[in-house]
Amino acid sequence: MRRGIYLVANRKSQEMCENLIYSIRESGCALPIRLIHFGGDTIKSDFISSQVELLSYEDFSTEAKSFIANLRTVLTDCPLGFLYRFLALFGDWDEFIYSDNDVVALRNWEEMLEYLSDSDIVHADNEYLTGGIFNYNQPEEVKKLFGNEALTSAFTAGHMAIRKSGKLISDINEAIEWFKKYPSIPKKHDQALLHVASLLGNWRVLNLCKPSLGWLSSWAGDYKNSLMLIHSLQKGNKISHLHYSGSTPLGNLPVEELLLSNKSAKKRLGSLLAVSLKEFSGFFKFQFYRNKGKRKLIELKGEFLNPRASTDLNNT
Repeated sequence: MRRGIYLVANRKSQEMCENLIYSIRESGCALPIRLIHFGGDTIKSDFISSQVELLSYEDFSTEAKSFIANLRTVLTDCPLGFLYRFLALFGDWDEFIYSDNDVVALRNWEEMLEYLSDSDIVHADNEYLTGGIFNYNQPEEVKKLFGNEALTSAFTAGHMAIRKSGKLISDINEAIEWFKKYPSIPKKHDQALLHVASLLGNWRVLNLCKPSLGWLSSWAGDYKNSLMLIHSLQKGNKISHLHYSGSTPLGNLPVEELLLSNKSAKKRLGSLLAVSLKEFSGFFKFQFYRNKGKRKLIELKGEFLNPRASTDLNNT
């Protein structure tokens, strides 16, 4: 059984990627790691280069590239580099873990792969409790089409273990056509597409955080600080990783100190000093409103150029 870990990164995400790889190795995981170039400036890290096999979009087959092009026809709300995680489906590993960079490994991930013997996807998150609001513009319509329990099978695309198969690829292609048929229902990003594909293909999806196994939430936002995380672990629950999703972690929150785990004491203090200066000067607040304004302008421009067509579910 050929197994490994896929990451996608570039120079911008290099620091978090270094910490992620450090945490993977410190957790005892010896799986080989392949890093696909996201686009933009390339990685310049001796540590990363020593730990991974560096790949790019050009290293994959024509079939894989066509698949990415097909994905791009509907997944328009995220950068193209986000879609390169799907290239892993065309690699030569039978089972693999994909992880975003804003993740810290807290357990040997090889354990997650053991659960793939009876599953297509294994993940550990509480996305199923969100009611579909991060995947769909109209989550209630998903329930009408797939049943009342459809939204409780949602999962986060930023970290998952996958058993590779041609069926998964076929189901994702079918989901692309579903997105075209119901353009107003889903958000145009990869997480929503994966969930639709799982519903269409009846994937065997195992969530380690659901009550039967009860692993701890992997979302960093559920923990006020590292002490709260440690206290949660003292109750005997397992946790696979901590995912700082939702926005780019700035390092100004107590629980984000784990993102500095790979740094020496001096470099850690330097990072904290830089973060403190930005926090107290109001730079982060300015950056937040600036980016919010940019997103709004892009959204307004998109609606002006391509107004969304309304969907009549009763006529389908």
